[in-house]
Amino acid sequence: MPFISVTTWPTLSDEKCQALIEGLTRAVHEVAGAPLDKIVVVINEIPRNRWGEGGVLGSNPDFPELSRRRSNA
Repeated sequence: MPFISVTTWPTLSDEKCQALIEGLTRAVHEVAGAPLDKIVVVINEIPRNRWGEGGVLGSNPDFPELSRRRSNA
């Protein structure tokens, strides 16, 4: 039984999640030959206040700029 885990930010609508699940299921079915009813897709959504890049919390309003820094200076 193929098990696919996708980790993302909570930005996808239910419709987009449905489309993603259908597309991934179809791809695994076509490539690996697994029966559709044996393919599991899980979408894990990580809130922006629970991850960071470059030492900056994803929910920080200045995240796009601050997360690109290369040193503490």
